Parts: sequence; C-alpha cells; structure tokens
Amino acid sequence: MLVTELLLAVSSGVVVITDVRSRKISNKICILILLCCLFISLENESIKLQFIQAVLVVVFGLTLFSLGVVGAGDVKLLSCYSLIISPKYWLLTLMLIGFIGGICAITILVKNLLFSRQENFGVPYGIPIVISSLFFIHLTIVS
Repeated sequence: MLVTELLLAVSSGVVVITDVRSRKISNKICILILLCCLFISLENESIKLQFIQAVLVVVFGLTLFSLGVVGAGDVKLLSCYSLIISPKYWLLTLMLIGFIGGICAITILVKNLLFSRQENFGVPYGIPIVISSLFFIHLTIVS
C-alpha cells in the first residue's frame, strides 16, 4: 500500500508542476492517478469506491468546461480523486479547493500587478485539487 500511496503522491506532484508550467494536465498522469486510487481502494477494504461522486464531478465538470469555467484536465483529475474520498469529507474537499484556488488567484493577480504583466493564463487549479484531495484521501484512509 505504501508503494501505491507514494506513486500517487509523486504523480500528483507531477500534476502540480505541469499545471503551473503549462496549464495542462496530461491524460497519462490522470490514468496513473486513477489506477493508484483504484489500487488504494482494493488494498484497504474500509474504502468504498464513490462512483456517484465521480460521475457527478464529470457531469458538472464537463458542463463547466463547456462554459469555459474550468479545464478538462481539472475535471478528470478531480473525478479520479473523488473515487476514494469519503462522502463525509466531500463538501470539505470542495470548499478547500475553492479556498486554496482563491489564494492562488490572488497571488497571480498581485504578481501581475507588481510586475505590470498583462498575462492571463488562468489559475492552475491542479494545485488546490491535488492538495485538498490528497489531504482528504489521507483522512479517509486513517478514519
């Protein structure tokens, strides 16, 4: 189980780095994270797969993607993580994603104002998704 969790952490780190650099989240990394989440649920029988959460993330996420609000990579990433986050932590996960995303947005805004940049690449939401999801996956595993 430790190897799977370590692989999940490393692949999540890769997501953060690539999202910051290019604002893209690779399909291959999402598949690796999905497999890690599935293996974690198989290794720990107290974790039940949350298919309804994952489907809701995909449905609402694709709607938001079609409106240009979020990126498709963010939707795929959150749907993978949502498979093993306990329903009792789900709302807290979404709230923490929003809070950390707000901090990221303010940081980017201040940076652009200080350095007089007019770049608008958007907010790398992979960062708050990874931080929040890994935290609540950990809580799901230990509870």
